Amino acid sequence: MTSVSPVVDMQNVERLLVIKMSALGDVARTVPTVDAIRKAYPHVKIGWVVRNGLADLLVGNPSIDELFIAPRGIKAIMAMWQPIRRFRPDVTLDMQGLFISGCLARLSGASRRFTWESGREFSGLLTGNPIVAAPEHLNAVECLFNFARLLGVERLPEEPPAYLTRDPALIARAEELLEGAPSPRIGMHIGASVPNKTWPPSHWARLADRFLEAGYSVILFGGKAEATADKEIRDQMKGRPLSLVGCTTPRELAAAISRCDLFLGGDTGATHIASLVGTPIVALMGPTDPKRFGPYGAQNTTLHLGLSCSPCYRHPTCHGRYDCMRGIEPDWVYRVCRERLKHFGY
Repeated sequence: MTSVSPVVDMQNVERLLVIKMSALGDVARTVPTVDAIRKAYPHVKIGWVVRNGLADLLVGNPSIDELFIAPRGIKAIMAMWQPIRRFRPDVTLDMQGLFISGCLARLSGASRRFTWESGREFSGLLTGNPIVAAPEHLNAVECLFNFARLLGVERLPEEPPAYLTRDPALIARAEELLEGAPSPRIGMHIGASVPNKTWPPSHWARLADRFLEAGYSVILFGGKAEATADKEIRDQMKGRPLSLVGCTTPRELAAAISRCDLFLGGDTGATHIASLVGTPIVALMGPTDPKRFGPYGAQNTTLHLGLSCSPCYRHPTCHGRYDCMRGIEPDWVYRVCRERLKHFGY
């Protein structure tokens, strides 16, 4: 990346507020930027506004001095404006770039406020400085890092955050969850936020059986919303994976994924958590742009059919067939995974 002249003299900044409220994957992708700001300016107190239910991923991060846990929707404005005003930020970074976050940026009282140049939902007008670029050719992690570059920070962290990967109590909890699944471990997140990002249960079942037959442990991850898919997958399998579906908090999920040797998932929060903690990934991408929304890092591989209708995001035109995901065959995924595992010494 080329260097950017800072727009703020950070030596005169005492407090900085980050507004990145959701979703889980976006929060995970923002952590490296906040960690980089902390490393560059250790004298600055950093606050972070995040949605209730996702804040757990940030608990214990030494880069964050204060967490502001917001309810969903418009209630966040009423609940948060007084606490963040008391925080007295000198600089506010609206990294969400929507109406509610723009309102919070304005109400924070910071004299210097910045958000995305797109300025969606009046966030640019509310924040006042819609100048942060998000070029289409950049991964989302690099786009988020443009906020740090405005402050004179030039380098993302090279190591995963220790509070998720080396905390003794958290790692002990992860190993307790993973009991009965010895290394080498293959983690699979079986769900997604919308149906057209989801790989079919029959495909997951075939792939998991291939790994079990080859002597790998298979761990199924997911939230409570994936309970039905979890049962369907396990009912179709010959072998027995370890299912942690619905069993982990965000931090436990991160720690458990960090103990896996390879991770598979679609464009979902857990995949970006895997990228954050440094576990090699084979990502299955269909309706979203793999360059922008795929996992960040050279150790990761993205499988994408590149159909003419992709990316369609939340507006599929295939009448529920979801060809871009269904067409990613389990045998292809297995071959790619085995090549990656060989590269990593398995």
